[in-house]
Formats: sequence, C-alpha cells, structure tokens
Amino acid sequence: MDRALAFIEKSTKQKKPFFAVIWFHAPHEPVLATDEHRARYRTHAEKQQHFWGAVTALDEQMGRLRDSLKQWGVARDTMLWFASDNGPEGDNQDANRSPGSAGPWRGRKRSLFEGGVRVPGILEWPARYPKPFVMKAAASTSDYFPTVLSAVGQRSNQPVLDGVNLLPLLDKRKPNRGVPIAFETMGQTLAATRGSPRLAWIEDRFKLLSNLDDAAGDLLFDLNADPKESTNVVAQFPAEHQRMRKSLASWRAAVTTDRER
Repeated sequence: MDRALAFIEKSTKQKKPFFAVIWFHAPHEPVLATDEHRARYRTHAEKQQHFWGAVTALDEQMGRLRDSLKQWGVARDTMLWFASDNGPEGDNQDANRSPGSAGPWRGRKRSLFEGGVRVPGILEWPARYPKPFVMKAAASTSDYFPTVLSAVGQRSNQPVLDGVNLLPLLDKRKPNRGVPIAFETMGQTLAATRGSPRLAWIEDRFKLLSNLDDAAGDLLFDLNADPKESTNVVAQFPAEHQRMRKSLASWRAAVTTDRER
C-alpha cells in the first residue's frame, strides 16, 4: 500500500488519471500476522489469531487507501473495486487449521461449488452511486475491464472479451447478467477439487458442473431455488442440461485454442 499510495499521490498532484491494481497476500497461506494484530484475538486458537489478525491488517490498509483518496480530493470520482480471488482454504472450517468461512455455501477453495467461487465483491464510486445497494446478479473480475472501459467512454479493440460491462446492471437498466460465467480448475481428481467436477458453466438461474466426459457425473443446480447446491436437477431439466453442456464444451474448446496459440 505504501508504493500504491505514492503512485496515486503523484498522479493526483499532476492531475493525471490513474489506474492501480493492489494485490494483497493476506489472508493467503502461509497466514501470518504481527503480534500487534494477533493481540486482539488472543482468546482464540493460534491459527485464528493469525488469520483474523491478517484480515484486520488488510482492513487497515484499505482504510488508508480510502482516507488518502478523500484527502487528495479524488475519492468521489475514483472507482474502487474490492474482491477476494476464491473461497477459504482447507477441506472444512477448522479453528486450528482453516479458520476461513464460506458461509452457507457448499465447498471451499479449489472447488467449483459456490463456496469456492462465490465471494463478496464491492464497488465504491460515490459520483455515480452515492447510496449503497446490493446487486444480486453474479459478476466476475473479468468484468472489470469492459466496465472500466465503458465508464471512461472507450471501446476495446479485442473482438471477444471474457467479461461484460456491468454498468447496465449497476444502473438497474438490466435485471439479469444474461451472459454465462465459466470456470476451469487445474485439479484432476475429486480430492484435488474438493468433490466438484473440473468445469463450471454458470447462468442466471442454472449452474452446470461437468468434466465433459461421462455425462452421468454431471451436476446441475437451480441456483434460484437451491443456492446451497444440495439437489442435482439433471433429470428434471434434460434440455437445459444438454444445452449448457454443449455451450460449456464450445467454451472449453475456444479456451484450449487460445492457450495453444
């Protein structure tokens, strides 16, 4: 944050637009916190002290950023995005090993169940959105690029973008995303993926999990009715299953082609 703030301060003093990406390690493994940040959690297990201490340190640094933007008079017109990269580590929530919580969602990091891929996302942009609200539609960090381009009145010269412009959703001009989100994990075994198939195709209502081999192993969830992914509805929605499987296979082939170029 020290380096980011130095860059942002210089940009604001020169009245130049700025773009900064700040990657925090915390609370990624190995999770370590200072004695100062652990002290307030001293009644908890040592792993929890480090975990929550690291999260607290991260919160402090985000506070420095927000306070500095206000001090330099650019907070109102700055888009500030915040998101985690994945769900919590570990097979289960454990105070002594993996304190992070996925809340009510199934699965954790490396899994493509919701507990592995559904994380909080926050956009602060006072000039356009002065009052807080919740956008229920799913989004991805891949959406940041087309959204920022649209916000500054630019177009991409790339024929295909992985993400979508979120402004129509944020402005409540669209009720749903309308464009699927796809995932692929590198894990090759159920143990490595913590029980989920390796590929996911997530639409506004349905979510397909598949390895694109034997269809008998596919999982289809109605996220509107069953966000905790407790009931496989492949048998109830065979047409949706086959349509989404075909779309996932097409996406997978396109990704493979791009990777090999």
